[in-house]
Amino acid sequence: MATNNTNLTINELDFDSIKNNIKNYMSGQTAFTDYNFEGAGINILLDVLAYNTHYEAYYNNMIANEMFLDSAIDRPNIVSIAKHLGYTPSSVRGANATVSIVLGSTVGISAGDYFSKGGVFSATKDDTSYSFVNTSTATIDPLASNGYHISDLEVVEGKNESYSWIKDDKQSDQKFIIPSANIDTTTLTIRVQNSTTDDSGYSDSWSLSTDFNELTSTSRAYFLQEVSGGRYEIYFGDGVVGRKPTDGNLIIAEYLMSSGSVANGIGINDASGSRSFSYGSGNVVSVVSASQGGSERESVKSIKFYAPLSYQSQGRAVTVDDYKSILTKDYPDIESISVWGGEENDPPQFGKVIIAFKPSSGSIISQTTKDGIVNSIVANKNIVGLQAEIVDPNYLYVRVDTEVNFNSDLLSIGSSDLKILVNNAILNYADVSLDKFEKGLRYSKLVKEIDDVDTTAILSNETTFSIEHRLFPIADPVNASYVVNFLNPIYHPHDGHTPVISTTPFTYTENAITRTAYIDDDGSGFLRTWYYVNGIKTVINSSIGTINYETGVLNINNITITSILQDSFIKVIAQPANKDIVSKKDTILVIDSDDSSAVTVTVTPSTYLI
Repeated sequence: MATNNTNLTINELDFDSIKNNIKNYMSGQTAFTDYNFEGAGINILLDVLAYNTHYEAYYNNMIANEMFLDSAIDRPNIVSIAKHLGYTPSSVRGANATVSIVLGSTVGISAGDYFSKGGVFSATKDDTSYSFVNTSTATIDPLASNGYHISDLEVVEGKNESYSWIKDDKQSDQKFIIPSANIDTTTLTIRVQNSTTDDSGYSDSWSLSTDFNELTSTSRAYFLQEVSGGRYEIYFGDGVVGRKPTDGNLIIAEYLMSSGSVANGIGINDASGSRSFSYGSGNVVSVVSASQGGSERESVKSIKFYAPLSYQSQGRAVTVDDYKSILTKDYPDIESISVWGGEENDPPQFGKVIIAFKPSSGSIISQTTKDGIVNSIVANKNIVGLQAEIVDPNYLYVRVDTEVNFNSDLLSIGSSDLKILVNNAILNYADVSLDKFEKGLRYSKLVKEIDDVDTTAILSNETTFSIEHRLFPIADPVNASYVVNFLNPIYHPHDGHTPVISTTPFTYTENAITRTAYIDDDGSGFLRTWYYVNGIKTVINSSIGTINYETGVLNINNITITSILQDSFIKVIAQPANKDIVSKKDTILVIDSDDSSAVTVTVTPSTYLI
């Protein structure tokens, strides 16, 4: 009786290994003892078996991967799994701007009239035209002179669109899918009127449900989910949890079709002679805050990260991570975010949660946008009695000065090219390792990046840092006080040390005399103003403020700054005590690539070799 080898090896997945396993198995069978498995016929059969096995293994592996959020690749599968966690990916978001309008015609207008929502404003960026729409009504107010105006009107980028369906009970699986993938779902309004000929119910818009526990059989609520092609499907309750449209109802979706992030930044250069926005003819539109907040639809990477966090928070803002998850989902134009309790603030603000975030476009957001985020996103999700406040990031600018020593015999490029490469390496380090909350500058890592520019020719580098705070004085020349917080200890080896604080020039009035002045420290804890007299440094006020070298806090007291002579701010520059520079809470460290003085690189051929 023939005996067979039943030792099966099934832990291989690649084609060649599978084929060898089949060959070894068959060669162990007495029926195939004398077979030449390299022969043409049997070899083709082995190829077919191996191919089929490999194909099935790969296919089953891909199916298994697509069942889990961590390993899934296909967007529809990722979206479907996220739905199980109660998570709906964010759509495209239209950029929003704040404008004021002086109306050119006053015919038929009275104070207190309303400016209807849906007004279309035009703007252009990079030779491309964009439409902005006001999504809420506004009050028309009289000007101090003749005429009328509308102040602080929020407009959102996008084009007004609508789509409708007739509810048909004969369709057992009727779906209400908005045909375009570029809708801004935050502008979506759903209306259900009685029929195509009876507009009863049109004025009562339905709201997006965020908590089904609050729904009753009469709640005018709809649900939203992403389906194939990045489109969105609207669906409704069953008559028990949420009201159910009836046969013949006309379902209307009104929304904005948005261009996303490309419309950010419109209005930055708005001026009286060159307005960024226009509305009709004869009206003057001025920019209060430039457009920002526009973003693309949520990426699969973002869905994978935030869906579990959203599930953990259950739609409530309790922990720091809850706030981060909710805000990043509902306001996608966030590049970096920091959240902390008011009790951790300096000074403490009990009963508050402090939020700081850096937008993807620009460096800060307008007060109108802050208020909108707090009122529409945070207010109904945080703990009762806890007040949320959004603050601007505190940007600290790092200035880098490095001297690179190199072996000229081993340098394959010119010294000027080496200088450019080192400069780029420093800026690249900043892009990757800084420019976000809680990202400190590590001295050892940066100097290694510089050495690694040319590991053969560069022998060493001597690198030092200084920290720059940008002070924006009050616009009107008035007597005012300012606080500058470097959040890092300032270099102070002993009292009477040479100054470690410096500023760029400004005009300063003291005793009715205005001079071009600067600020430094006296080495003993006091700040002073000074100016040049025939090239000699002369102190104006020896105690214009104080400096705490340990905490890095400067208090500038009762100073009248009449104008700024460089840029639009005064640079206050300090020499830090430590090589590493830390970032805390609301602080972001930046190396400003647009500032030619931010990075100074000197390359020097070494007179001796190591």
